Amino acid sequence: MLSIKQGDSFSLPIRFYDADTKLGMNISDEMIISSQIANSAGQIIATPSVSKLAETGMILLEVSASITQQWKVGQAQLDIKLVINNSVRHSQTLSFNIERSITA
Repeated sequence: MLSIKQGDSFSLPIRFYDADTKLGMNISDEMIISSQIANSAGQIIATPSVSKLAETGMILLEVSASITQQWKVGQAQLDIKLVINNSVRHSQTLSFNIERSITA
């Protein structure tokens, strides 16, 4: 399972694949990619920024350290959704652990 320490920047690369070709999907401006992170109580604790990377099909989800330092230790879930022409083409939820930062 993925883990992040409180106060670390959250940076997660994600690749979208074309179901037919099994190759990286060409990410266009018409695609809407959204993501949110919720804690174990279901409260939204972050909305990651989404940026397109140079490699085909790759995006980067990021949350700054100033936000993650406020996160409580425990389990969290990242939800990501890809919408094309008002139709959800991909939706996925990933679980990860938030660990206590020991070093100040």
